[in-house]
Amino acid sequence: MVAAALPAAAQGSLPWVVRLAVTPGLRAGQPGELRLTYRAPAADVVAVLQAVDDLEGPPAGRLTGEREIGVVARAYGYERGELVLPLAFATPGRKRVTVTLVTEARELSDPATVEVEVLP
Repeated sequence: MVAAALPAAAQGSLPWVVRLAVTPGLRAGQPGELRLTYRAPAADVVAVLQAVDDLEGPPAGRLTGEREIGVVARAYGYERGELVLPLAFATPGRKRVTVTLVTEARELSDPATVEVEVLP
């Protein structure tokens, strides 16, 4: 779980991630959830960029993946809220999950990160 300090974006119109929480006891091959609490003064969040880094093994063998998850119906028009995103890993070990909010104008929030220990 991560609690983000109030970023510079809070003074403007860019959204920011307030908190990230991951399903406890997440196991490889099993579905889990990433809960993201956000603030968006302009109420214009349309997507979340989610990047995952595998922190195990030598740097050359580490995997990184990124995807954009559309959340228009669940977030657009709301100045604050919570999003529940699917999260699953094929392999056990330490992972880093980074999320960035995307606005309608394709502006990006500051990234927020949480590290997860995935059990076998």
